[in-house]
Amino acid sequence: MLDDRGTLVPDAGNLVRFSIAGKGKLAAVDNGLQTSMESFQASERRAFNGLCLAVVQSKEQAGAITLKAQSDGLKEASIVITAK
Repeated sequence: MLDDRGTLVPDAGNLVRFSIAGKGKLAAVDNGLQTSMESFQASERRAFNGLCLAVVQSKEQAGAITLKAQSDGLKEASIVITAK
């Protein structure tokens, strides 16, 4: 989680929802919190120390994979990954 100046907010714990479009799928999510009981197989994860991650897997086809991350009150973010 970054503030409006692009600085990491280390105490942010926002719920982040991930979605995938294209030639891939969401394989897992995590945040590094060892005591978290949240499922790795979910499409959302609460940030820990301002961080969370999505693991993207290709569908064994070449093409574009778009990963989007959304959290209430924050600007949506997306990235396009090219699977070869």
